[in-house]
Amino acid sequence: MRKTIVWCLLFLNATPGAWAQVKAVRVESPLVTEKDFVWYVEQKEAWKKAAADNPADEEAWLNYYNAARYMAWYGKADSTAHQVVEEMEKAIPETYTFNYCAYRESTSGKGYGEARQYAEKALARLPEEMAFFDFDTWVSYLAMQGDEERLRMMAGRYFDSGIYSEAVLRYNYNELQGMEQGGIYVACGDAVVIPKWLIQCGMNKHGDKTVVCAPFLAVKEYREWLFRKLDIALPSLVEPASAEDYDANEQKLLQAIIDKYGSRVYFSPLNPESTNDPWKGNLYNEGLVLKYAARPYDNLAVKRRNVEERYMMEYLLVSFRPDWISGQRLSANYAVLLADLLPYYARHDAKRHEWLMNLLVCGVDNTSLSKERKQRYMEILSGK
Repeated sequence: MRKTIVWCLLFLNATPGAWAQVKAVRVESPLVTEKDFVWYVEQKEAWKKAAADNPADEEAWLNYYNAARYMAWYGKADSTAHQVVEEMEKAIPETYTFNYCAYRESTSGKGYGEARQYAEKALARLPEEMAFFDFDTWVSYLAMQGDEERLRMMAGRYFDSGIYSEAVLRYNYNELQGMEQGGIYVACGDAVVIPKWLIQCGMNKHGDKTVVCAPFLAVKEYREWLFRKLDIALPSLVEPASAEDYDANEQKLLQAIIDKYGSRVYFSPLNPESTNDPWKGNLYNEGLVLKYAARPYDNLAVKRRNVEERYMMEYLLVSFRPDWISGQRLSANYAVLLADLLPYYARHDAKRHEWLMNLLVCGVDNTSLSKERKQRYMEILSGK
């Protein structure tokens, strides 16, 4: 895939220390907890030793692979993840873990093999107790294949597991709440795409909305399924030979959706510029999402309506348990997207101003973000 769906991380450059004494710790997704490059290097070595000591230990192999894979998120040239899968194929070739990791590596752009083959073998060997990585991967895969029946089952099971971040789910629920009936939501990031499928399939809410994962438009099965669902003829596309070709195809496909549905189309403000910029002159902030409109309108009135009547934000006031780092960032993101309402309320509704300011401040304070980051959010709220 040309676009890796990730959250921005705090990149740290450091020299790895002695790895032999490092305790092997479960490697979580950076969506869940934030670690630096050195930590992943150390964990890669620790889990490599664990896998060597017990070659049948699937947990050791999985953590070894994940540590190697996340190292690459820091822009470090490293082919370890590919090598780990090659080693794994010799040790545990017929297991769920090998096929899971081979699938992930085959979609990384390094070409381990035919992705669908590994995915289907892994799905036939699903463990009884599934973890974050399992659910996240297979919900994405089934959506990418346009397999609505299996997606509904997997996403429903994911929601029922209780694994997913409550803060991320609530943020996504509020995004959907602000959209009109039959809205089409275009986004790129895991944390603003996958939870919407969980809300639709697990909660049976907002099923009238269509969630479009923009990077998946590069996949033939996905775009054919999506355009059938939206009842739009697929435009002709170029055979992609570069990132620019992928961008051009994506823009053409999204334009075809806009041509038919117009103001029913919404974009995530967290999308990369390459996704939103072709229409930036026609995207209007209605709170947590950007709505396409051919002509200007009073979007701030809609934004106030969403804040006052549709969004459920009281969860920002108190945090009862630690949440994923992505959930904390989304909670703080309310301050960025809604701060422009504060001057209006300061002039027209002092009580509403106090209410909203308190929510936005709590949304920042009740996170484990650094003091420096919190201060930047507070400066936005103060109008600096």
